[in-house]
Amino acid sequence: MAFREKMMWGSVAATIVIWGWYFLGFMRALDGPRFNVGAEVGNFIFAVVALTVVQVVVAVVLAILSPKEASAPADDREREFALLAYRPAFVTLSALVATLTVVAPLTMATAPAWLNGKPVTLVPIVISNALLLALVLAELVRAGTLLFLYRRGS
Repeated sequence: MAFREKMMWGSVAATIVIWGWYFLGFMRALDGPRFNVGAEVGNFIFAVVALTVVQVVVAVVLAILSPKEASAPADDREREFALLAYRPAFVTLSALVATLTVVAPLTMATAPAWLNGKPVTLVPIVISNALLLALVLAELVRAGTLLFLYRRGS
């Protein structure tokens, strides 16, 4: 398995675990009796920092285990795979953002029904987290496509 493929596996695992934890916690907080904005901002910052630290640690460990591969420039095949992987990720992100743009006014209109007495100021927080989820899903599509291309091409 190539160095960049190993890096991508580490990135996918970290993304799923850390953002999965964040979004599950966010959904639980929305369902709870009271939504603590400060705690959720703290969870978001923790998720960003944790993802950064985990990916740096994975990169360092893999570079120590295979220093020659780590310092080698990407070959033509790897550059082509990287370019090909952006296409489905961009389509995914575009479709999700367009959908959220259409759904946002409906979210505002139906907010009193699903907020169960919580303040309407939660709606922008929900929409911004939906946009963040769209970004995370697009990145997973890019990584999944790249991993598929690595597996198919090896």
